[in-house]
Formats: sequence, C-alpha cells, structure tokens
Amino acid sequence: MALALGREALGFVLTLLGAVVLVQSLLYFAPGDAIDTLPNAEELRPVLERQWRLGESLPIQIGSYLWDLAQGDLRTSLVYRPGMPVWEVIARPAWRSAQLLLAATLLATSVGVGLSFWTQGRRHLTRPAVWAVSIVPVFLLARLMIHLLNTTTWSMMQADLIARPAWFALPLEDHPLRWALAVSILAIGSGALSEIHSESEGLLRKIRASGYIEAARARGAPLWPSILRNLLPPLTVAIASRAAFFVGGLVILEKILLLNGIGAILWQAAVSRDYPLALGITLLTAAAVGLFRLGADALRLWWDPRRGATA
Repeated sequence: MALALGREALGFVLTLLGAVVLVQSLLYFAPGDAIDTLPNAEELRPVLERQWRLGESLPIQIGSYLWDLAQGDLRTSLVYRPGMPVWEVIARPAWRSAQLLLAATLLATSVGVGLSFWTQGRRHLTRPAVWAVSIVPVFLLARLMIHLLNTTTWSMMQADLIARPAWFALPLEDHPLRWALAVSILAIGSGALSEIHSESEGLLRKIRASGYIEAARARGAPLWPSILRNLLPPLTVAIASRAAFFVGGLVILEKILLLNGIGAILWQAAVSRDYPLALGITLLTAAAVGLFRLGADALRLWWDPRRGATA
C-alpha cells in the first residue's frame, strides 16, 4: 500500500512539473505580452521587459519560475493587480470557487447516486432523460437557463402577475440565485450527472451480485451498510476523475454569471496576458485536482489494499 501511494505521490509531483512546463511554454510562444496591453507600451517596453523578465529564454523562464515556486513564491501580478503577490490576488476568489465546486460535486453525487438506486436493474425513462439533460455543454446550459428565467420573468412582469424580483435580470444583479444556478449547472452539464449516475449504477450492479451481499441477505442482515461501505471508495475515484471537467466548467460559468471567483480571474488574466497570475491559478487548480485524485486513490487503497499490490 505504501509503495502504491508513493507512486501516486510521485505522479502528482510530475504532473505539477509538467503543468508548469506546458503552461509556461504556451505563454512563451503566444503572440504578444502584458506590455502590449498598456497605453504607452513601446516607451515602457525596455524597462518592463527586464523588470518582468519577459526577455529571458524559455529554459531560463521555466527554471527561474520553478526556483521561485520551491520557495513558495508565485510572483506578482503584472496587469490585473499590478505589484500584488499572486497569492493575495487569488486567495479569497479561490475559496469562493472551492465552495462552488464542492457544492456542485456534492449535488451531482447525491442526485446521481440517488437516481442509481432508483433505476438500477430495471428499464426506466429516467436514464435517457438524465443523459439528454446532462449531455448539454455547461456554457450552452447556462445560456439557456438565463434566457428561460429572464424571458419567463419578463413576460410575467409585463402581464402584472409578479413584481420585479431582486435577481432580475440575470446575471447583472447580485443575488444568491446566481450562485445556486452555477452550482446546479455545474453539477448537471457536460455529462457530469450522467457519468456519475452511470458509474454508480455499474458499481451497484457489481456490489449487489457480490458474495458478501448474498451472505448478508442469507443471514437476514441489513444490506444498506455493506452496499454503502463498498460503494464509497470506487465512487470517490470516479468523481475525482471528473475534477478537471468541473474546474473547466467553472471558468466558463464564472464568466457567464459574473461570479468573482478564480475562474473569472483566470479568464481576465489570459485576456490581459498577466502571465504570473495565469500560471499561478493554473498551478493551483492543477494541484487541487491532483490532491483530490490522490486522496481518492488513498481512500481506495486503504479500503482495499489488494488493489495496491496489483497496481
């Protein structure tokens, strides 16, 4: 088990190093830089290129960034919050986004698992209905939901059926409905709910056909504790495999719904070519996804150490 966890931890570290090299290379070869976004770019370029280390070669940029990273320094924002350390820029937005991601993950898991207990082992119209709704991409589902809510509400307001709600019109007005809508869309869209539902159904099928469940049934013991104990570890791994998709959807949703989270800041950092900020956010999200998957694998190995021996 220790050896398997060691391999997983090594893979996590290598993934982070690969993320730094890949993103740094993409930023290096991308046309333009942060200086181009300034009104007096050509006058400031000689000074800012040295100050922001934009004129260095790619290997030196990667090496110097890794050296700073090893000391816990993510550098400072260039354009978005000039001179402010990246840690300070992203700390609070990252916490807000983490709450949104956690809520969406819990919602998708609870609904997907609940539906799987209802539909597993029989033909049911719920299964294709879940697939049809869940297959819609996050950005399209968000646009459709906003349009539907605004259009319906406006029609009711014009007919004097309701007064103007505090949240109208989305996403311009600051209201908890925007956050709830983001959680719901992230939990459902881009196949999230469908995949969790399908994975949970497959796991339930195997667990209910296993020998220990048959033995519990023969003894007249309750089956739910055994089913849930054996469902949790592999389901956690399946959810962890979707973590990167949740983060990708988060960037789009925070932009569409005007939520001030880490995804919206990443979007703005990319537009303004704020390389340290974009790289810091990318590294942070890659680390979060990697730690989530590492924790899921650790839970699976702790529950069934035989998997580590055959890994």
